[in-house]
Amino acid sequence: MRDRLVSKDKFRTKRRWLLSLGVLAVVSSGGCQALRRNATGPGMMLVYGSVVDGRSAYVRSATLPDGRPFADPGSVGGRFRKGQTWKRGGVSATMAASGDRRGLPEWVEFVWQEPSYPGLRFQDFPTREDFDKAHDEKFAKLPLKTQRVYIKSRVPQEVVDEVIASKRAAKPGKVADKTLWVYIFWTPDGIQMRWAMMDQNASPGGFGAVVKEGGDDLDRYTP
Repeated sequence: MRDRLVSKDKFRTKRRWLLSLGVLAVVSSGGCQALRRNATGPGMMLVYGSVVDGRSAYVRSATLPDGRPFADPGSVGGRFRKGQTWKRGGVSATMAASGDRRGLPEWVEFVWQEPSYPGLRFQDFPTREDFDKAHDEKFAKLPLKTQRVYIKSRVPQEVVDEVIASKRAAKPGKVADKTLWVYIFWTPDGIQMRWAMMDQNASPGGFGAVVKEGGDDLDRYTP
């Protein structure tokens, strides 16, 4: 069962990574044309991670207010060593996301389980059947955790307006100078959310530098 779960996680992660590249390609190659005509929302770069040591967050579902699924990382976390920070070492997945069709989602509700890390090892069991049984029993005993993470109300409207204006002003075939990043991290206190606006004008190359930010304080979880 674990092999099947791992394979499923790898497939989901690879699929989302490929979808992220596809979204970025659309934005850079022609999506800006549509954004200039009808940029109703800022979109966002979504970053998932964990600062919990010794456990993984296995996401069962991520749901928007209207019931539609939201992009999720599959599984995050595991080992968070001393000296790591949420910016370096804690990131597990980065993807492009548009929220809902109107812009940023009001909230996203996550359902997940937290298995220990590292988990059961296949080589510690005499047969595949014994391993699968132990793994199934372990997951069956893990409680399902649920948390609603609010996003739209926590990002200042002036920041949203700046990102939208930057998208509308972007030249054909170019990514906007300003991009909104939303960080969703599993912590010992539950899921925390932080946001940042990056600007290429502040630091040419890549997505630029952070010029505005807010949300939960993730630095306090540095071991």
